[in-house]
Amino acid sequence: MIQKINEDLAIFRDDNYPFLGGGNKARKMMALHEKLKSENYNAIVTTGGIQSNHCRVTALYCHKYNIECTLVLHGDKDKFLTESGNAKIIRNTPTKIIFSEIDQISSNMDKAIDNYKSQEKKPFYLYGGGHTFEGGKAYIDVIQELIEYDYIPDYIFIASGTGSTHAGLLAGIAKFKFKTKVVGISVGRSKNNAEKVVSKFAKELSENYKISNGIGKTEVDDSFLCGGYGFYNDDIKKLSGNSLIDYNIFLDTTYTGKAFYGMKKYIENNAIKGKILFWYTGGIYNYLAK
Repeated sequence: MIQKINEDLAIFRDDNYPFLGGGNKARKMMALHEKLKSENYNAIVTTGGIQSNHCRVTALYCHKYNIECTLVLHGDKDKFLTESGNAKIIRNTPTKIIFSEIDQISSNMDKAIDNYKSQEKKPFYLYGGGHTFEGGKAYIDVIQELIEYDYIPDYIFIASGTGSTHAGLLAGIAKFKFKTKVVGISVGRSKNNAEKVVSKFAKELSENYKISNGIGKTEVDDSFLCGGYGFYNDDIKKLSGNSLIDYNIFLDTTYTGKAFYGMKKYIENNAIKGKILFWYTGGIYNYLAK
């Protein structure tokens, strides 16, 4: 669904994706369904923060399809046990939770995988953010919807986190030969790091799915980090607070609010003109988290 705000700005409502609570992480999780089913996986191990959208959809997916699930979470355990939003949804599933320091996530995930194998289960190691070829392909394919809606933008702005959604869009734009420029607004990584990750995965997607057209330039703007992941300024807080009234969407301060704010500043600073599409990856659960 594309929601037009004015003549030049529209929003792609990825939050309306109709499974697992919606959003880009749900779309990427469901893209894995056939692989998990056909290859008989019966457990998943993945990681994220205590309010992770990716962890929410993984927990819901596993509960729905009777697959065992272990989440290796980083963040405040007490907040996870008391906050609403994604944390509450995860708590309402039979998911096994392991709290971890960031530098121990990889080893804790390996241990969880080994534990499932010792029980003669077949576990799937799912990288944080749902970073898979299948998930990336979901965003190659979704570009078709822009054609169906007859809305081919000059620019797409998106919150850039783990980067697979951003990379999928770049590969999809190459496949359909659009001239659309994709600008990622970083929610945590530095510009150089984010652009390397996105560019690498976009090229891998292009090779894997035999997209012959060249991938466009990868651009990520890290000017709006406000100190790092999860941090925000007063302007982002105000934008988030008024988002339902002004734009009919929930912009949270960690992801989509930061990205929308960054988009507005980018347009202003670079005197951007043309059709602009903000890719709304979802935000209601983070908005209502506290």
